[in-house]
Amino acid sequence: MAEYIGTRCIVCSEKFSSEDDVVVCPECGTPYHRDCYNKEGKCVNEVLHKTGGSWKPAYDIGSDGSENQAVVCRHCGNVNPPLTLFCCRCGMPSENIRNENDMAKQIYMGVDINENADAYNQNMNGSVNLNPYLINFSDPLCGFNPDEEMDENVKMADLGDFVGSNTHYYLPIFKHMKETEHFLSWNFCAMLFPELYFAYRKMPLIALAAWIIRIISQIPQTIVMLSQINGLGALSEAVSSIDVTSGAFRGVIMIGYAIFYSLMFVLGFNANKFYFRSAVKKIKKAKAVSDGMDVRGQIVRKGGTSALLLVLFIVLMIMPSAVIYCMQFIPAFGML
Repeated sequence: MAEYIGTRCIVCSEKFSSEDDVVVCPECGTPYHRDCYNKEGKCVNEVLHKTGGSWKPAYDIGSDGSENQAVVCRHCGNVNPPLTLFCCRCGMPSENIRNENDMAKQIYMGVDINENADAYNQNMNGSVNLNPYLINFSDPLCGFNPDEEMDENVKMADLGDFVGSNTHYYLPIFKHMKETEHFLSWNFCAMLFPELYFAYRKMPLIALAAWIIRIISQIPQTIVMLSQINGLGALSEAVSSIDVTSGAFRGVIMIGYAIFYSLMFVLGFNANKFYFRSAVKKIKKAKAVSDGMDVRGQIVRKGGTSALLLVLFIVLMIMPSAVIYCMQFIPAFGML
């Protein structure tokens, strides 16, 4: 009944109220006052019967000349009259309903993003691809077709479930990779902290490899630091035998810097590609072992992020510096 309030009976043109006795045509859904329907003896909305259509709520024009549109609740799908305070079915506040519908109805170049997720990515001449800068932020899948094949047996919805958080960044990039077959893109976080990025996104092997390369590249600087610490026994003797001021050793230091910065830029440009391939591989594995039961749950568990791996690699990253710092106090303890 609530969805008819504010609309008009097509027989008497009077608005329905909450106190009216309303009957509905079982074929097209047109509402009537019971007395009006009994008076006519049939549904008079013959246009809908001929076209096979169904009745849609229509409301009066507002005082500013704008049409008062029905508000569809994104939570339960109920059609509510305009200016309602709460959804008539689930009770969601109308402010939330309106905000969600305003976000959902995104028109660009005359194209409804929700109805055609791809068309809005092209300008009027169809020559400039604006993706991923124009996406539907009201949808975790960015307005893309959830059934779109992104790889063999991997759909867009699967990638959305796997990524979990920040799909609005990753899914447009994945879609661009799939359509153009250009896999290089820039990931700033992966450039600055590759170990932490890959650990957080559940790619521990790449994170471990990045950490090992970082440690190797920093060996020359570590030798310089150790040469300034006395009283380390055989370690001090081994370090003191190296001329850290020589041109050759400075060249070794420069090679270490080159390895480190090369690592940063290579992983910065390839992190999204690695993540996409990792996601596809793990999604296929999840589907293979699920036997059709709780496939989505398996994908979600294999994907997402890992705070535990993140903390582990933070400890690994600070451990060398912490060890060197503690070594500075060894001579003092030896004098006690």
